Amino acid sequence: METDLQQEEESRPGGIPLYVWVIGAVLMAVPVGMAWGEGADRLEILPKLILRALTALAAPLVVLAILSAIVTNEIRGRLGALMMGFYLLNTLVAMVIGLALTNAIRPGVGASLSEAASGQAPPSKSMQDLLVDLIPRSIGEPFTQNHLAQLVVLTLALGIGLVKIRDARKSKGDESFRVVIDLLTIGFELLMKVLLWVVALSPLAVFGIVASKVGQGDAMKVAASLAWLIGVVSAGLALQVAWYLIQMLVLAGMNPLRFLAGSLDVIANTFSTASTAATIPITLKALSKMGVSRRSGQLTACIGTNFNNDGTALYQATAVLFLAQAMGYNLGLADQVMIVLTTLIASVGAGGIPSGSFVTLPLIFAAVRMPVDRIPILLTVDWFLDRLRTTSNVLGDMTVAVLLDRVSPPVAETVMIEGASTPGTVP
Repeated sequence: METDLQQEEESRPGGIPLYVWVIGAVLMAVPVGMAWGEGADRLEILPKLILRALTALAAPLVVLAILSAIVTNEIRGRLGALMMGFYLLNTLVAMVIGLALTNAIRPGVGASLSEAASGQAPPSKSMQDLLVDLIPRSIGEPFTQNHLAQLVVLTLALGIGLVKIRDARKSKGDESFRVVIDLLTIGFELLMKVLLWVVALSPLAVFGIVASKVGQGDAMKVAASLAWLIGVVSAGLALQVAWYLIQMLVLAGMNPLRFLAGSLDVIANTFSTASTAATIPITLKALSKMGVSRRSGQLTACIGTNFNNDGTALYQATAVLFLAQAMGYNLGLADQVMIVLTTLIASVGAGGIPSGSFVTLPLIFAAVRMPVDRIPILLTVDWFLDRLRTTSNVLGDMTVAVLLDRVSPPVAETVMIEGASTPGTVP
């Protein structure tokens, strides 16, 4: 299995890092938009085409990523339950932080991305409708409609069924279930290849959306709102890291400064590569120097790449509410609870997917019945925020590793990690 870093090489046109192409696209789009004026809105076809491709890939990618993570990783015992409990707690805290800051600061207001009358909310559904809507009319409906809740029901049913079959056959010494694991892995890799080609075209989407906004005279308003978005996400991630440090002090009894000092190499590498998987060897080395057992370090570093994406969840929840504000939608408490639930699932599915937090955004938008047309505007700043949220993800993995050692010290209990080379991880 390739690491994210190796996969990223394929999405570097001409061998140049993608973020350089994005910055270049912004610089080129400004004079084009100024020269063309309102006619530059024709360039919006570029982000629309790329967004349609990403939307088409999002559902099957998420399903295959989650299925592969469930089937190829075998977690047993109290340690596994504790790990997943810490992951869930940290991810929920991250989303609450993101939504609270976005509601308080309202960075999207004034961005001139109007789609609805001011204050209007997307059409709502009753609780009965939502429950009925969990069950798809056909097995293909969740994919054609990008219905995240139905995808979750379908994926969990398939995942649990596959695990039961795997365990039953394994107990009999039958290894035929590995064919299914190989098919899932190959299917994921195939879609990943196509995704990388689409991601490599994202600078064209940036060029089109920026040029059109410059031509319409809205560029400064949009730029100001995006600057506020960067500030909100950065502040949110800083608070999330502060939450990790509080856990270190209160639950683990470790000096927070010692934890930060031991994480410096990890932070530097993660920020420079924007890859959780590429940082795993450095993460394991840092955890070892902190005195964390090999058991806890390997478990969280490998499994966390798929299941623990606190920074991604914070960014996605913030981005959805930001664009809702920018388009004039007023999302109430029920809608924001739906954002939390769908973002929790989407952030898990984003594990191992390059630019996963951007790729899975259309699924969250569909859950709160918002149009996806304006999502490409986030590409102008996504390359930078990707580095921040990935760093937060890795620090979250390290935090849980330390907590596991303190709460459940290594003894005779064994936790099996089968098939460490899951999508997005390295052996």
